[in-house]
Amino acid sequence: MLRWWMGRCSATPAAKRYQRSVVQFLVAYAVVLLCASWFVKHDGHERFFLYFWSVIPAVPIIGIIVRMGRYLSEETDEFLKLQKMHALLVGLGALLGALVVDDFLRAFAHAQGFGPFVLFTIFAVANGLAQLVQYLMNRTQSDE
Repeated sequence: MLRWWMGRCSATPAAKRYQRSVVQFLVAYAVVLLCASWFVKHDGHERFFLYFWSVIPAVPIIGIIVRMGRYLSEETDEFLKLQKMHALLVGLGALLGALVVDDFLRAFAHAQGFGPFVLFTIFAVANGLAQLVQYLMNRTQSDE
């Protein structure tokens, strides 16, 4: 799967820059998340720092989302751009569907709804699966 993603994303210069940026954001996310978790567990009694360390891990994730938009504006291959937009729409459709279900569960069943990080994970998985399906559907004989 990683070979598929690496080979596919290295097709154009814009895709290479996108891939490099996403890896950098993911490394930053891992470092910030570990630091935030450690701080909250060991010394997170002051309210300001709790809020600070709760918000900081979201910054690299927001950076990835912004980078997706920048990739779409930089990509010159219209076919790749269209495929990425379709995959993003599948991810957004899954996210919005999950949000609607979550809202009705909260409103009518007084349930807690989805836990932390579930909704973005739904978006990311649906987006990734859509890209994989597109890749498999567009293979030629020389790709196999």
